[in-house]
Amino acid sequence: MSSSVAVPSISVVIPAYNAGPYLAATLQSILSQGADGVEVVLVDGKSSDNTLAIAAAFSKLAIKLISEPDRGQLDALQKGLRVASGDIILWLNADDLVMPGAFAEVRSIFAENDVDFVYSDDAAFDEERRGYYYGAPIRGLSDLDHFLFYRQLYSECVYWKRSITRYLSNEAYELRVYTDYAFFLRLRWRRRGRWTNKRLGAFRIREGQASAQFSARKRQEYLSVKKMHRDYIGMSWPTFVLAQLIYWPWFVTRQRMLPQLERAGRRILRVLTHDRKRSRETDYFYSKWLLPKGSTSPRNDERA
Repeated sequence: MSSSVAVPSISVVIPAYNAGPYLAATLQSILSQGADGVEVVLVDGKSSDNTLAIAAAFSKLAIKLISEPDRGQLDALQKGLRVASGDIILWLNADDLVMPGAFAEVRSIFAENDVDFVYSDDAAFDEERRGYYYGAPIRGLSDLDHFLFYRQLYSECVYWKRSITRYLSNEAYELRVYTDYAFFLRLRWRRRGRWTNKRLGAFRIREGQASAQFSARKRQEYLSVKKMHRDYIGMSWPTFVLAQLIYWPWFVTRQRMLPQLERAGRRILRVLTHDRKRSRETDYFYSKWLLPKGSTSPRNDERA
């Protein structure tokens, strides 16, 4: 008599506002993983463009829709998290992508390891220039690496058990640049994570992103997030400063110097191989994976 193991379900929470130029590509990258056991929670801030019409075109995806005004990205995200039903959660911005095979990789890691969250390095792409890049390596990123200094988890590359979700208070709703930093500091604190060398998500580089729009607020928000987390874990300011001084050499060695050496090694390999591997990845990404900007419906050859 054989027994079957249930495949964990995945909820993808997407905060969106006037995401029409990019949303179809984002939804297609989810649909191409296979629609079984997948739900999308689209939290729309009352868009005035075709965002909702694009979502409706993806009839093979199970989409829960919330469409109402919100107080920003964090408010939208936390609304979506409260109605998500999947065993595993992904926060995906409306212009970013899931990479090929990501859901299968994540499900396999959760099935084989006793962990609370899975994360990876990211890829980034600039559709206007047909650019395709690798983000900084973050293998082994610890709680203290993340908190004492600034080495960020990539939101499109973090999957976590719904049962460990932690919510931020109203004071964080005003964040515009460091929303993801505040959220993941809280989520992953004292939790067990596992890094995978498969890049799980891709970040879209485009004009008008929050980091550029609100650049004048970056320093103030950064310090505010640090204080919020110090208050959350009960760490005083003098203790925080002392911890930074003690931990600094270890952080620099593991999260600055070694990644730089790794990236230098990759650059040398790219020169020696005439960059064939990256060229193949770029060609596949743009010709087979990414729906062109402005698309409004799924591919005819969708795989789900």
